[in-house]
Amino acid sequence: GGYYHIPHGLSNSLVLPSVLEFNASHTQTLYAQLAEIVIPKEEIAATDSQRCEQFIAYFKTLISNLKLPATLAQAKVPKADLPMLAEAAMQQQRLLINNPRPVTAADALAIYRAAY
Repeated sequence: GGYYHIPHGLSNSLVLPSVLEFNASHTQTLYAQLAEIVIPKEEIAATDSQRCEQFIAYFKTLISNLKLPATLAQAKVPKADLPMLAEAAMQQQRLLINNPRPVTAADALAIYRAAY
């Protein structure tokens, strides 16, 4: 956000679905539990895997319903800057140590590319 004068909450929403998808292999049960909170009871899926997918889809739909930019491209972030953003993200070790899945520099770049 600081590089492009994008508000903090918006910058988080731009990468949130990609981060959730990256972490899903390590957080499926947790995301399934959270889905039970945000997905209407009559729509909740049967399996943890399906509820995990619903949880991620919920945020994609929320972003769309709020008419927020859904991708880094829509937020006018230059594609050429993705490696720099990934490198900068790797400097945030105080945040990365709390991530449920280890994040490498290659992972960070893949997340930014997915969010693009």
